[in-house]
Amino acid sequence: MATSGSTDFSVSRDDIIKRALRIIGVLAQGETPTTNQTTEAAVALNGLVKAWEADGMPLWAIKSFSIPLTVGAATYQIGISKTVNTPRPLKVIQAFNHNVSSNVDVPIRIITRQEYNILGNKTSTGNPIQIYYEPLNDYGILHVFPVPSTVEQTANTIVIYYQRPFEDFDAANDAPDFPPEWYDAITYGLATRLAPEYGLDMASRKTLWQEMSIIKQEALNFGLEEGSLYFQRDFRSW
Repeated sequence: MATSGSTDFSVSRDDIIKRALRIIGVLAQGETPTTNQTTEAAVALNGLVKAWEADGMPLWAIKSFSIPLTVGAATYQIGISKTVNTPRPLKVIQAFNHNVSSNVDVPIRIITRQEYNILGNKTSTGNPIQIYYEPLNDYGILHVFPVPSTVEQTANTIVIYYQRPFEDFDAANDAPDFPPEWYDAITYGLATRLAPEYGLDMASRKTLWQEMSIIKQEALNFGLEEGSLYFQRDFRSW
């Protein structure tokens, strides 16, 4: 027997909802959820996806963006319709200063709010070597230090690598903004979320939660980057 030769299997939002409702016994095989059941499950599904953004930095959701520098600008707003028009980064995980002429990249240190607050003159000009990212509800603010002068504006851009938000399930045929190895985890996650609303007993809910946790952890483990990790002393002086 021959294999299919295909690797493009996918599911839709409503496929996930139907299966989740079958898992908790609300639907039988071949049944279709009501409009209210679909609407309410879609709310739970989107809530689940937003909550899972807090799990970390999956490889498929790491993106990069190049930010042009502005003379004297210490802050750059990142978000839809903001200075940097892209969905709000959840976390900035890496940054470097890119010279557009030589193509040389210089690493930029990502600092905490406390470290940024205790910097001296935040209007000092020079080549940005430190950034602090401040995530807000609808957008984020990237603080740079030192602030660029005309020379840096012309010669350099800041490139950030960041964790982007997962896309919403807005329509019935929307596919998950997740790779296929996450499809089972999302379905069981939704079933776990819906179980209390449909009166599933505590023992069944506990079993379902345990199954979901195992499936989700397998997906999480696969989505982590593999590489070497090095530790060294911090030799900076203040």
